[in-house]
Amino acid sequence: MIRYVVKRLLLAVPTLFGIVLLVFLLLHLAPGSPVSAFGAESGRRVSGRAAEEMRRIYGLDRPLPERFGKWIGRVARLDFGESFVDRRPVAERIREALPYTLTLNGLALLLTLAIAIPLGVEAGGRPEGPLDRTSGAVLFLLYSMPAFWAALLLQTLLSVKLRWLPLYGVASDPSPGGIAGVLDRFGHLALPVACLTYGSLAYYARLVRASVAETRTADYVLAARARGLSRRAALWKHAFRNALLPLITVLGLVLPGLLSGSVIIERIFAWPGLGRLYFDSILSRDYPVVLALSLLGAVATLALTLAADIAYAVADPRVRDGTGP
Repeated sequence: MIRYVVKRLLLAVPTLFGIVLLVFLLLHLAPGSPVSAFGAESGRRVSGRAAEEMRRIYGLDRPLPERFGKWIGRVARLDFGESFVDRRPVAERIREALPYTLTLNGLALLLTLAIAIPLGVEAGGRPEGPLDRTSGAVLFLLYSMPAFWAALLLQTLLSVKLRWLPLYGVASDPSPGGIAGVLDRFGHLALPVACLTYGSLAYYARLVRASVAETRTADYVLAARARGLSRRAALWKHAFRNALLPLITVLGLVLPGLLSGSVIIERIFAWPGLGRLYFDSILSRDYPVVLALSLLGAVATLALTLAADIAYAVADPRVRDGTGP
């Protein structure tokens, strides 16, 4: 196991470098620049002399390899530079947005798993039964609904017409204190969390359902039933553990999304998370912020993929022994 982890870590270094290099080249070679983005946002024409001065301040007048080398050198010191937009440290802007993204996506993932896992186990325990057919139809219907369309529909119905929930934002202005303040924040979370949850339910629930349906007739499950365990107990205690393996693998690929944020939902609900910061930084050609967020997403993806592989080995002894899939 130790040799496997060390090998994966060594392979992660060139992979990370390749990702960062590709993002750097695509960003700098794409049409437009921070100078043109500044002119478009301010609505003013930037003179040639002012544009050259801005390029010099931003370091854009230097050759591309030199700029990449300087950026790598700063990253090695954990210095991501300053934002082109407000001249604040990039790390500070990321620290401000990170808690909002983790709260939003973390709650959505927990709610998704809390609904999808029991539903998948029960549906997989009786394949083609009434619950399996009904849940499959409903979940695939929800899966086919675009998130932005559902977000606008829920805003129109629950916020504009019925006025049950806030339209957008993190909290009311002014924000109430005490329990009322906590309820106010949960109210602002309700719609974006719902929009992030419903589309994922079909994916996770059907994944668990397929695994449980495949293993419910395995010898160890039938042996557990023969020892007197109820159908539900045998499913949860034996069949579900085997169903965890593909779920762990998928979570290793999905968890980095907790850091990258949800661009569309955060934009619609004016949620100040990393997804919104990433989108706004791309529009304004804020190279330091885009590169830092890309690096953060790449590191998270590689680290959590490795963690999923280790968890897979812990959940399945055959993987540890080298005899499993």
